[in-house]
Amino acid sequence: MNTIHTDVLVVGSGTAGLAAAAYAAQEDKQVLVLDKGALGRSGSSTGAVQIASLGDWSHEQDGPESYLSDIEKSGRGLSNSLLAQTLVNDIEHRLEDLIEWGLKLDRHGDQVALSHTSGHTLPRSISAKKGKTGLGLLHTLRKKVTKDERITTWSDVITTQLLKSNDQVVGALVLDLTTNRFYKIISQATILATGGAGQLYPITSNPVQSTGDGYALALRAGATLIDMEQVQFYPVSVISPASIAGLCISFYHYSKLFNNQGERFMQNYAPETLEDATRDTLALAMATEIAEGRGPLWLDATDVIDQVKKEFPHEYQLCRDRDFDLENDRIQVGPAAHFMMGGVHIDEHGQTDVPGLLVAGETAGGLHGGNRLGNNALSECLVFGARAGQRAAHYVSQAESDVRVTSVNFNQQGKHRPFQIKKQLQELMMDYLGVIRTDCGLQSAFDQIKDLQKQLDDVLITNQDVYSRDILDYIEAKHMMTTAEPIILSAINRKESRGAHFNADHPEANRSVFHNKVHLKNNQLNVLQKEADNGET
Repeated sequence: MNTIHTDVLVVGSGTAGLAAAAYAAQEDKQVLVLDKGALGRSGSSTGAVQIASLGDWSHEQDGPESYLSDIEKSGRGLSNSLLAQTLVNDIEHRLEDLIEWGLKLDRHGDQVALSHTSGHTLPRSISAKKGKTGLGLLHTLRKKVTKDERITTWSDVITTQLLKSNDQVVGALVLDLTTNRFYKIISQATILATGGAGQLYPITSNPVQSTGDGYALALRAGATLIDMEQVQFYPVSVISPASIAGLCISFYHYSKLFNNQGERFMQNYAPETLEDATRDTLALAMATEIAEGRGPLWLDATDVIDQVKKEFPHEYQLCRDRDFDLENDRIQVGPAAHFMMGGVHIDEHGQTDVPGLLVAGETAGGLHGGNRLGNNALSECLVFGARAGQRAAHYVSQAESDVRVTSVNFNQQGKHRPFQIKKQLQELMMDYLGVIRTDCGLQSAFDQIKDLQKQLDDVLITNQDVYSRDILDYIEAKHMMTTAEPIILSAINRKESRGAHFNADHPEANRSVFHNKVHLKNNQLNVLQKEADNGET
C-alpha cells in the first residue's frame, strides 16, 4: 500500500476545509486537501445565500455583545459560550481576510447590502455574488488554495478510517475512487471538515456527499459527539415541483404561509412574529399542521415579489428556470433536513479530545446548541476553519508514523444492496427522527437500525470497476449508520423538548439543562448526560 506524508491533512473542501488549508499553509506547512467529490462543491456552494457578520457595514447598535446574545438565546441553553464568543470576536477579521483575497460584497449603492434574518435582533446578514454567497466564498478560497504551492488537492477520494498511534490520530486510510486503490496518509495533524449528514433523510437541502462521514470517522477514532439529537430542519423548503425539491426559501420571513384550509397558520403558533420566527419554532408549527391533516402547506410571496427579486435574485431566477412562477403562484413547502447542530466536541481552536484530530464547520458541535441562527453556517466555517488550520500547523505529533492498516475487501457476494440499505435508513430517520418524535418511535428506530447494521455485514457488490457506485454506497452506508445511531440514542436520552428536538411525549423543557455526550468504548456506544456549562470545552 502506498504511503503519502504531509504536515496537515484536511478531509473536506467546503468553506471550512479550504479555510483550514489556507490558514495552515500561511504557517508554512505542507497541506493535503481531500474530497470525495469535486474540490469546493459542498453544501456551502449549493445552499448558502448570505452570511451573518460584523464589520464596517454593521448596524450602529450592533456589536459582539448583541450578536452573542442572539446566538445564546437561539441555542436554548445548549450553546457553548466560549465557541460563540470566538465566533463573534473573529468573524470581522476573517471577512477582512476574504475581502483582501478578492471577495466582493453585494452593495446597494455605496453601502454594503445589509439584511434582516429571523432570530437576529438586528440586521447583520450580508451577501456576495448576487445572493450566491457560499459560492462566492468558495471561489475566493479555492483561488487562494490552488495558487499556494504548499497546498495539494485531491478529488474523488473517500476516507474510510482515521489512523492512530499511541492514542493519537496520525492520518487516514483513503480510497481513490478513480483507481480503487487504497492509500495510507500520514500527517502531523488531521482536520475533519466533511460537512453535515442531511442525506440521512430522503428530503434534504444538502448535497449528495453529506452522508455524515466526519461524525463516523471521529467517533471510531475515539472522539466525543455532543447533542447529536439536535438536527435542524429548514422549515420552508420546496416540496414540489420535484425539480427544485429541497431548495431552501430564504425570504419566508416576510412571506405568508398557508395550510390546505387557506389559514395563515402561524397566527396560531407565533402571533407576534408570524413567519419571522426562529427555525425550530417554525419547523415544529409546520410539522404539526401536516401531522394533524392540514397539509400540504403553501408559501405565498406574490405581495412581496419585488423585494424577493431585489434581495434574493438567485432563488427567484432558479424557480423561473424550473418553470415555477413565484410572481403569480404559491409554492408547496415543508421542513427538510438541513443542518446538524450536534457534532464532534471541540474547543475554541477546533481541537477534539483526541490528540492530533481537529474538526471545523458543520462536523463540529456545541456552537449552535439547540438551534442555529440563520446565516451563521458560513460564519462558523470561516472562523473555525481558520482556527483549526492555525492550531493544526502548530501541532507536533509525538506518535509513531509507521501504522499498519488492512484495506477493505470489496469482493462481497451477500444479498443486500448498499443503496437499498441507505434508502431504508433514510425512511427510518424520516419516520422516527423527524421534527416530531415520540418515545415509541425512537425505540422502534433503535431496534430497526440494529437490523440494518446486520445487513451491512451481508452486502452484494456487483460493480467493482473504478468510480463504482456500489463501493461508494457501501462506504457511505457504513458512515451513515455509524452517524445515525448516536442521533437515535441521544434523542432517546433527552426526555424533554428543547431546540430542534421535540418529543410529543415530553413536550416541555426540563429545568436542568444537560448535554448528551456520546463516545465509543469497547465497540459499544455510551451516552452520558452532563450538566450544561456554557463555557465548557
